Amino acid sequence: MNTLNYPGPNTELLEAQARVCTGPHQTRPLGNPDGPQPAAILEIILKSLAGELPKEKTVSAAQMGAFFTAMTLRNYFPEATRWSPAEREAFHHYQSALEEKLPPEIRYLMDAGCGYVPANATEAVVVAALEKILRAKHLDYTETRQMCTAILSNAVKPALKAAALIGQRMNRETYEEVRGYLDAFFAPDAVRSIAVDSLTHFGQPYDGATRYFRPMLFVAAVRAALGEPSVLHSVDAMPPKNGVTEEAILNALGANTTLSLEQTAERIVDKTVGFGYISQREYSPGAYALQELRVHIKKRPPWAATEKAQQFFAAGGTRGAGSRAAANYMVLGYYHIGYEKPLLQLAWERGFDGAVAVKGEEGTSHYALRLGKPSTSDRMAINYSQGFRRINGHREDFAVDINPSDYGFDYARSPRPESVSAQAFADAGIAALSGEKGHFYDRIVLNAAMVDYLLGICPEPHRAIKRAQTVMDDGSALRHLKAYVAASYA
Repeated sequence: MNTLNYPGPNTELLEAQARVCTGPHQTRPLGNPDGPQPAAILEIILKSLAGELPKEKTVSAAQMGAFFTAMTLRNYFPEATRWSPAEREAFHHYQSALEEKLPPEIRYLMDAGCGYVPANATEAVVVAALEKILRAKHLDYTETRQMCTAILSNAVKPALKAAALIGQRMNRETYEEVRGYLDAFFAPDAVRSIAVDSLTHFGQPYDGATRYFRPMLFVAAVRAALGEPSVLHSVDAMPPKNGVTEEAILNALGANTTLSLEQTAERIVDKTVGFGYISQREYSPGAYALQELRVHIKKRPPWAATEKAQQFFAAGGTRGAGSRAAANYMVLGYYHIGYEKPLLQLAWERGFDGAVAVKGEEGTSHYALRLGKPSTSDRMAINYSQGFRRINGHREDFAVDINPSDYGFDYARSPRPESVSAQAFADAGIAALSGEKGHFYDRIVLNAAMVDYLLGICPEPHRAIKRAQTVMDDGSALRHLKAYVAASYA
């Protein structure tokens, strides 16, 4: 994934970034005996600037942007996560060398008071945002959207892009900032109406799975067989995990994953298919192009959560026999507590008829096959589900643990697959949709059924389970999956 624009990254600096490029209570100051030493890190940066390191060990401008922004913002942190004595001593010792050797944009990130003249109008948008971010202040919706749009372009220096993203992450995004990122990727006015009676958008982490089976592609096939269309979106691979994604599984199945939005809509409307997949590479090429930047800033960018809430289509209803009032739904996964509230609020404000945010395995919406310890007021368990249904224009919220044993899934622990790869997941999903019983089958059934139950599509959970089992056992779900693979080339 390395490119000519990004030498390195330097692994020692990445380790330091992992410690300091995080929140007010999670940051670990440098200088402890078991971690990176700040003087050594500054020596590495200066050697890199002098051209004394091989390319694979060179510190990139993006790394420096993230690191120096983090150090600046920590001046606003609580005492325990501010600069350590070792950090203060190191920066004092190397201050003159840094001021002499650092490029102007990185000197600005280290000391915003020195100012920086942007290279162009697009870069000026990011610098204007950094004037607030570097002082631990927040942006409004318009400022965030404009800044993100600028970052998606090629007209902004990597150090400034990295600074803005790490700075927003460390400052903890407000709801207006969350909205701004979402709409910069795909504008609300670009959402198109399509001729289906219902549509469910599924939002999963784009960096994929490294431990547990990824069932959502096969859940979409089950729901398609039940007459409930779905939209999936992701990428082929994304740092930091570079795990198995829906796109990777589709590629393993032999599907075409370069469909446009228009082509995706056609597959969703086609009743023999009934679901669609859209790659970020197609709907937001600028965001996809920042894969390597995500490696160099070490931490996930602020939009790693909001991109899961992307909406591309809206159910516009049909006029055929048996048609019903159009309904739109969203299902989201999350890991870090606190993101579920703005994600659900986004779905509400966009007019969705129902939404569920699941604290699932690996930050997905995927239910584990064992609950473990139930949720408490202080702790959310895996399988904890929050959401809403829109009833006569009013919002009815719910929150519940999904305990698989209540529905006949009795596992001592949530099983892990023997092999974690796109091909292994593709093979396991095909076997399950062919009626082969086991934990892959159970995971698909549980996830398909609980989604339709919590959204109010199927009012009784045991009935929802039976419906899912029926279309898996009779082969109709598999036919929809095979129809998608074939139609992806049509």
